[in-house]
Amino acid sequence: MKKWFGKEVKIALSVLASILILYVGINYLKGINVMKPSNYYYVQFPNVAGLAQSAPVFIDGYKVGLVQEIVYDYDANGAIKVLLNLDKKLKIPVDSKVYLETDMLGTASIVIDLNPHVSEYYDHGAVIEGEVKSGLMQNIQGELLPQFALLLPKLDSILSGLQTLVNDPALSASVKRIDHITANLERSSVQLSQMMKDDVPAILDNVQGITAQVNQFSGTLNSLPLQSTMISVQKTSDNLQQITNRLTSPDNSLGLLLNDRLLYDKANGVLGSVDSLMIDLRLNPKRYVHFSLF
Repeated sequence: MKKWFGKEVKIALSVLASILILYVGINYLKGINVMKPSNYYYVQFPNVAGLAQSAPVFIDGYKVGLVQEIVYDYDANGAIKVLLNLDKKLKIPVDSKVYLETDMLGTASIVIDLNPHVSEYYDHGAVIEGEVKSGLMQNIQGELLPQFALLLPKLDSILSGLQTLVNDPALSASVKRIDHITANLERSSVQLSQMMKDDVPAILDNVQGITAQVNQFSGTLNSLPLQSTMISVQKTSDNLQQITNRLTSPDNSLGLLLNDRLLYDKANGVLGSVDSLMIDLRLNPKRYVHFSLF
C-alpha cells in the first residue's frame, strides 16, 4: 500500500486533478459544459470577421449552442471552419442555412435557419456551407461611405456659403434689429400686463354697472303699461279713420263739396271771376268809384 500511495503518486494525482479542474473551468468560462453531451458540426465560412470563440448560436432568437473553435483550413483554399457545439437533442436538417450575422457593435453570432421540409439530417461532425450576412456597419461602409465621399465637395461649398453669410454685416444688422424688436415686444408685453392689471378691472366694473342699468331700464320698460298704451293708440287710429271716412263720404255737405266735380269747377270759375274783377278794379278804379263835390 505504501508503494502505490507514496508521495510521488499523490503529487501526480494532484497534478492530474488540477489539470482536469483547469480544463473544466476554462471550458466553463467559455460557456462549454463538458459534462453535458452535445452535437458538433463544422460550418465553413469565407470570412469570420467579428466572430470569436464562445459566440452564441441562435435558432429563432433562442440560444442553442456556441462557437467552440475557429480553424483556418489550409487545405480548402483558405476557408475557415467554425466548430459549433450544439444541444444534444438538436439535429440540423439537410439544406438548412447557417448565417454569420454582425450587430451594430460589430459582434458576430451564428444563426441557423432550419429547413422544415425534409426529414433527412446532417451527420454528427458534418461540414455545412455557411453564408455571411452583411451587417449594418458593412452596409454603411459599402453604400453610405461612397455617397458621403461624393457629398464632401458639396458640403465644403455649403460651409463656405455659410461662412460668407455669417461674416456678412447685413446679418449682424438684422440680428440687432431682431434684438430691438424683441426688446420692444417685451416692453409692450409689460405695458399690456400693467394695463390688464390696472384698467381692465375698472372697465369690467363699468361694464357691470352699465349692465345693471340696462337691466334696470329693461325692468322699467317691463313695468310700463305698454299694452294699454298700444290699445289706446289703436283706438285713436280707428277714430281718425272713421272721421276721415265721414269727411269723404257723399252723405254730408263737406263730403259733397269734396266729391262733387261740377261744384268744384263752378267754385273755381267764381274765384277766377273775382280775381279778374279785382285786377280790373285796381287798374280802372274810376270805372267803379265816382266822387262828386258839387
